[in-house]
Amino acid sequence: MATLCRGGEKLRRQINTRWPKRDRASDGWIGDTAHSNRKSDHNPYMGVVYAIDIDENMGKRGKWRNGRTAQRLANELIAYAASDLPGSKRVKYVVYEGSIASGTYKKTFWRWRGKKYGHTKHIHVSFTHEAKDDGQVFPLPCLAKNRAKSRRWAKALK
Repeated sequence: MATLCRGGEKLRRQINTRWPKRDRASDGWIGDTAHSNRKSDHNPYMGVVYAIDIDENMGKRGKWRNGRTAQRLANELIAYAASDLPGSKRVKYVVYEGSIASGTYKKTFWRWRGKKYGHTKHIHVSFTHEAKDDGQVFPLPCLAKNRAKSRRWAKALK
């Protein structure tokens, strides 16, 4: 039976804590049949899955999905991946709104991949193998529980 890497588990818990009423319709972690026919971090590698999908609607009311908050979360994940903060090398890349970004490969910072690439209703986060056993906190300002910690984390990401 496959398990999600600890880094993925921790990020998902932090997001659920920060936005407890968020929509989870597009959430996921283990690949379906379509994923199994191609290379994907949603497919288990030696029993561990290294990707999660996070629905973009963080709980705002109305028909408009809260893409601004999702984009902020995606941007902060990439800034964290590009930093030298502890655990930052757990994030491989992020896909959102048809674009891909990586903290490791700065030339791919939000590179458009085309309409067919999708990921328009959720953020896809792929993790490196360092995330397998690393369940430490993701120090992202948008995930901080208090303003002081949020400011401190934002300063560390710059």
